[in-house]
Amino acid sequence: MNIESIAEEYLSIIRGIDRALIDKSRHHEPEFSGLTGIFIPSLPRNYSSAKYRIMVVGRETKGWSVLKDNESFSSLEQYILSALTKHQMLQEKFLARPCDKGFSYFNLLRSIAARCGSDGLIWSNLFCFAWNKGNPMCSPQFSAIKYYSELLLKLQIRLFKPEIIIFANGSTTAMVRQEFFPYKGEGSVCTNASDFSLQGIPNKQLWQFQLYDQIQCYRIQHPSSRGRDSQAARKFLLNMLPMA
Repeated sequence: MNIESIAEEYLSIIRGIDRALIDKSRHHEPEFSGLTGIFIPSLPRNYSSAKYRIMVVGRETKGWSVLKDNESFSSLEQYILSALTKHQMLQEKFLARPCDKGFSYFNLLRSIAARCGSDGLIWSNLFCFAWNKGNPMCSPQFSAIKYYSELLLKLQIRLFKPEIIIFANGSTTAMVRQEFFPYKGEGSVCTNASDFSLQGIPNKQLWQFQLYDQIQCYRIQHPSSRGRDSQAARKFLLNMLPMA
């Protein structure tokens, strides 16, 4: 699947989006200030031949911009293509760097790539916008952000067909993830849930389930979590992932 065909799919979802969210025309107003550009994942260039397809869902990308400082919004189609091109380029750039000593989403992504290969790795987020360089849940535009975030994430899962999804968005946004993918009641799409407490990993640190009865999923704390239990859970998860 090339960038152009992915762009067409995204366009079908966000065609009706309020342009003020993305074209910066009202970002000086309190109602729209602090918003990043819209985050929409592309795919690695060799995704079709990847041995494993693994999606890693972070929370948001705080510094994400699509339009350059002096660049004007021209069309939604061009905006989407620019966002996808930037995503693909930055993923390649970030994964090419060695892991450092910090606690970050990209260190987790690099560790997964080292074990499973990078060709099938999908850099995704729960939220398609960041606000004030962080969690958008307090943004005046959060209802719209949540609406499009859900549609876009579900589209990515349908299009990219990951075999494994790692939800690394953290506990502060667990409620939103559970709204997108209910695990209780008649609308539940999560089955076969279990933890690794018998292996010494607390439930709140690592949990597994199947999404739509076919996709193996894991839920961990955000990779920035520095606690000993969080680090142990990440290491445990990495050792469970398939080796390329």
